[in-house]
Amino acid sequence: MIRINLLREGRGGKRAAGGGPKLVPRAATPAEGGPPWGIWVTLVLLTVVVTLGYGAWLVTKNRSLALQISQQQAELKKYEGAREKVAELEKKKQEYTAKVDQIKQLKDQQSVPVKLMNKLVEVLPDGAWYVSVAQGPGGQISIDGRAKGIKTISMLYDNLVAAPDFSGVQLGDVAQVGSSSEDVYSFRISCIYTASAPKPVAPAAAPPPPPPRRKPAQSSASGME
Repeated sequence: MIRINLLREGRGGKRAAGGGPKLVPRAATPAEGGPPWGIWVTLVLLTVVVTLGYGAWLVTKNRSLALQISQQQAELKKYEGAREKVAELEKKKQEYTAKVDQIKQLKDQQSVPVKLMNKLVEVLPDGAWYVSVAQGPGGQISIDGRAKGIKTISMLYDNLVAAPDFSGVQLGDVAQVGSSSEDVYSFRISCIYTASAPKPVAPAAAPPPPPPRRKPAQSSASGME
């Protein structure tokens, strides 16, 4: 902004030679409307400082969160093995419970002797169970069951063949049943059961005879009398 100096020069109110008022230009001060460079620089510096501080805080926070996540993951890995063991034990418990239930159910059938059921339980591998057992004339046995895998059925077949009480073992139809994630197969086995004679018990040995008693020796004094 340019101001015009209207003051008259000279003493006593006389005008200077040359006539009218003289114009004198003067530079404007910041308070009179100039650009506030100091304030702008201060604001820019404050913005930079705040931005850098916030960025440093975010980096520190991210590192802390990453450390916590890694610690939690390491802690979870410790329990993965325990969970698998618990699941495996629970699975075995269910299999044994199902096997015991099947045994109880089959023992309740009066047409199947208890001794035959004991023999069938001895040859039954893990992962297999009986659904029904029927006994026909001449010791003919028909077995229907389920197994988790073809290999388990093969183990049962081999156990029956190796058992001295079973003969003529034949494997019938084998088919996959159900739509579960595990491979469950139904099977049918026929064989002939012949109860083996119990082993004779050896008689107990007679106790040895007691040693003969010796007569007491007579003293020499009694002989002289």
